[in-house]
Amino acid sequence: MNLYYEEAGAFKVGRVLQEQGNAYQVETLHGKRTKVKSNSVMLKFDALECAEFHAQVEALAKEVDTEFLWECSPEGEFDFTAMAQEYFGEKPTVVQQAATLAALHAAPIHFHRKGKGMYRAAPPEILQAALAGLEKKRLAAEQQQAWADALVRRELPDGFAKQAATLLVRPDKNSAEYKALMLACTEAGRSPDVLLIECGAFKSVHEMMRARFAAVYFPKGPEIDLPAPEVPAELAELPVANVRAFSIDDISTTEIDDAFSVVWLDEKRARIGVHIAAPALLISRGSPYDRVARERLSTVYAPGDKITMLPDQVVELATLAEGRTVPSVSIYVEVSTETGELISEPYSAIEQVPMAANLRHNHLDAALSKEVLEDPDLHALEVVGEFFPALKMLWKSSCVLRMEREIVRGQPEKHTRIDFNFYVSDDGTVEIQPRRRDAPLDLLVAEWMIYVNREWGGMLDECKVTGIYRVQPPMGRVRMSTHAAPHVGLGVPQYAWSTSPLRRYVDLVNQQQLISLLRQEPPVYTATDAELLSAVNSFDVTYKAYAEFQQSMERYWCLRWIQQKGRKQFDGVVVKDELVRLDDIPLFVRLVGVTSPGRGVQVEVELDQVDELTLTVSCKLIALKKGTPTRLLDDDEEEEIELPQAPVAVVDAGESEGLSPPDDSVGGSAA
Repeated sequence: MNLYYEEAGAFKVGRVLQEQGNAYQVETLHGKRTKVKSNSVMLKFDALECAEFHAQVEALAKEVDTEFLWECSPEGEFDFTAMAQEYFGEKPTVVQQAATLAALHAAPIHFHRKGKGMYRAAPPEILQAALAGLEKKRLAAEQQQAWADALVRRELPDGFAKQAATLLVRPDKNSAEYKALMLACTEAGRSPDVLLIECGAFKSVHEMMRARFAAVYFPKGPEIDLPAPEVPAELAELPVANVRAFSIDDISTTEIDDAFSVVWLDEKRARIGVHIAAPALLISRGSPYDRVARERLSTVYAPGDKITMLPDQVVELATLAEGRTVPSVSIYVEVSTETGELISEPYSAIEQVPMAANLRHNHLDAALSKEVLEDPDLHALEVVGEFFPALKMLWKSSCVLRMEREIVRGQPEKHTRIDFNFYVSDDGTVEIQPRRRDAPLDLLVAEWMIYVNREWGGMLDECKVTGIYRVQPPMGRVRMSTHAAPHVGLGVPQYAWSTSPLRRYVDLVNQQQLISLLRQEPPVYTATDAELLSAVNSFDVTYKAYAEFQQSMERYWCLRWIQQKGRKQFDGVVVKDELVRLDDIPLFVRLVGVTSPGRGVQVEVELDQVDELTLTVSCKLIALKKGTPTRLLDDDEEEEIELPQAPVAVVDAGESEGLSPPDDSVGGSAA
């Protein structure tokens, strides 16, 4: 005797070897022995061998017209044997009965199973909906395959360009576009990013990197579609400071946050003013501009590119541009013209500041050396015109400020590290220019910004107004806090970022708090304000992500620079293990196939096989340089560098157009 039975949702055929009560010992078509319970048996037969029966049932089931079967189905539930009789005739054979069962079972849309061998025809409306769904899936599958075929042919299907970046970083893995891309990648033997570039979704690796970053952090797009804010009428009534202020920035800087002024009171006294752009006077809490800044938290910088925290219209109104009189928050302090020491308590004011000039590092750094600024017999310098005496006074007093901090720190700060500025032309040509961290103008700006952040942080704390501070305990890392505490790395009792309100949301919040204090109004934020605490918690994570993007883009442009210059041989120094930092550009590379020569050893290396997509370059050791091991990193840079699996560029573009390093190093953009 043979059985047609159900097992694991499928119908099978087997020869009975032994009957054991309510079960059978059965040998399957493939010779396997199994136990089949009686309630799983659908049909019993003897006339045919199992293999022949199975073949006939499969062939006949394919011939059954499912639509006709559904049309001739009775209302209510029915048994498959009754359906076989209705379809094949009065006395259906066992093969016909089995074929009917197989056909019913294979059409779950047309027939709903109601028990062993029992079915019910689907209602017409449900059937039509189900068939429509099937047709939709079929068309989607065809579309998916058509897209995949186009991608394999290196043709970009319609609609893929707009979502190309999202497909790489935040794909909907159930979407037909993503499935088509994965199918095409398998067939073409390419990674998704390579395939999309080959299909023209991105014009270059640079465009792809920027688009991927924007898809994650600016899903609505980097552009800000907001009108210019209305300028409050009371700003025109602010007093105009009796100064001729000037800023010191990189030539590419457009968000000019800070400026200086020096007024000579008499032969022994001068008043130094530090003036900070005041977007907080234009932006109220909860306004569209404030919400945009809260979402972005910082301006994003990359060589030849930036995504501003604030809309361009706000920046245009608030930036301390030459030839304008701009609202600002200022701090003044008297200093000794002889020693540079501070001889009065500082005071702050909300006012309008006439901007006489925007000085640029690129034009001044070479001319304004330490020796020039400290030469008592030199009273004029053509390159800076009327501002040379003011710069000398600022430099003298900044040296005093630095010395006071170094006493608190217990050791002097080292500024041997070199920063690099990137300048990218419209045609893709890149120039990389070194700039020493110990350049006098850099140190001058940094010291005065630290002073301002210290004093305004102290004002907020003394008046019990909540601020956002950068704190660093002894032997600890820098962190954000809403409570004032020392920053031992800088040697100050408190440090509240306040001098870059056009670029960092923390500074903007602190400026809002400071303005409310100076106006003797209730603070904008309280210590338990949920939005304030959320901003504090989000800032470091977002800031780090922006810095990583900046570093990856700088690495990309370093590799482009290598290719454009056609250079292969470079000098460098071993930083750790096989990691080498090049001297001429801010690029870290990893030696391949050799044991590390030792930390601090100067080497000559040869670069080859640059891959812009993966940001990798092969590096081999040519020679060890003679001489003693060099100092590897500044104190602040030791914490900044993290060694990934693939080499990365670790650089800091400086205060002018770059993110500050995570440890608030003095010589860079901490100010």
